[in-house]
Amino acid sequence: MLSTQLQSDLLTTVENCYAKAESKLSRTFPRPQVLFNQRGKIAGSALLQKNTLKFHPAIYQQNIEHFLYHVVPHEIAHLLVWQIYGKTAPHGREWQHMMINVFERPPHRTHQYNIDDIGIKHFDYFCDCGEVKLTIRRHNKVLKGAIYRCRRCGNDLQIKTA
Repeated sequence: MLSTQLQSDLLTTVENCYAKAESKLSRTFPRPQVLFNQRGKIAGSALLQKNTLKFHPAIYQQNIEHFLYHVVPHEIAHLLVWQIYGKTAPHGREWQHMMINVFERPPHRTHQYNIDDIGIKHFDYFCDCGEVKLTIRRHNKVLKGAIYRCRRCGNDLQIKTA
């Protein structure tokens, strides 16, 4: 459970990002609903049509300063781009422009947080390259017949047996 102080700090960062965007873009934007229920390996997500931001409480709690500086503006940029341009590439020119020129942040597409300690169960698979970890969701899909391929060698992943 996330403390009220951490929630408040994140909500303040959201408001500061919106104030900065409104000042730089000379227009107002509706404030999003902010949820702390993101799951899995994703630090945050923007639900464009619902004007909602979702943040992963455990990843936030382990990386507070970096999370507030990078993840919050990253997700807000998605909402602003949607409201200004409509459908665009998720990390395309418009989003990169928003990150660089409005929020003055590097336009990184994904985070590099260590998620080993946040309780996500993984299953060990392998290919010719070595070991690959799949989430429980993907593992369950394999059990139902899905086939995943290695991004490096292109071979099918096989479950690692003990």
